[in-house]
Amino acid sequence: MKQATRRTRRTRAVTAGIRERLLDAALVEFGAKGFDGASTRAIARRIGAHQPQINYHFETKEALWTAAVDHLFAELTRTMRGLAIGRVPGVSDDVAEIATDFAEMIRRFVRFAARHPELNRIMVHEATAESSRLAWMTERHVKPLYDTVRPLWRRLREAGIAAPIDVRLFHYVLVGAASLVYVNAPEARLLTGIEPTSHRWVETHAEGLVAMLLPNATGESAARRRREAGRPVAT
Repeated sequence: MKQATRRTRRTRAVTAGIRERLLDAALVEFGAKGFDGASTRAIARRIGAHQPQINYHFETKEALWTAAVDHLFAELTRTMRGLAIGRVPGVSDDVAEIATDFAEMIRRFVRFAARHPELNRIMVHEATAESSRLAWMTERHVKPLYDTVRPLWRRLREAGIAAPIDVRLFHYVLVGAASLVYVNAPEARLLTGIEPTSHRWVETHAEGLVAMLLPNATGESAARRRREAGRPVAT
């Protein structure tokens, strides 16, 4: 009985592992070729699987795309875990706290974009034409993030901390500035000679974006990070 239970658990673990690997492969394929250009055969081939394994886990190509996008945004949510900005609607009266968390959100988003350039690639493929997939993704994933960030950005602008960017446009400024260099990594290597996926570059990029978007909060944020790390604060 115990052996049967262990075999069942191992089977479930293997099945779950294959499903997650298929989702990761699907994100890369959909990001590179779009929904219409991607093939389930190519997705399976990316991980050395067989197409029937996709059919076993996902009834249709559309179901695979939906599950992959859910998988990607779930990972983004985990990346942002622990930040107070994720617990809005109520906007804190402590502007310094908002600025600190907002700066950390920008850093984490840059790091996420570096690891997952397929996020912006899929958005570009889907957002250029109206479709049921775009409507679903916007309503389920993009709009909740947009509605969370917008009041915080407005509060930081009113406090004179944030750059004077319209709250309705900030979403596009952040997404583009955080992700384009990773989406266009081959061009970035040729043009600048940098390796955009290196840890040093990603951190430099993140800090530069914080300084650009929150020009009147970077000094305070840096000092606070040094205090939290137990390092001396320059005066």
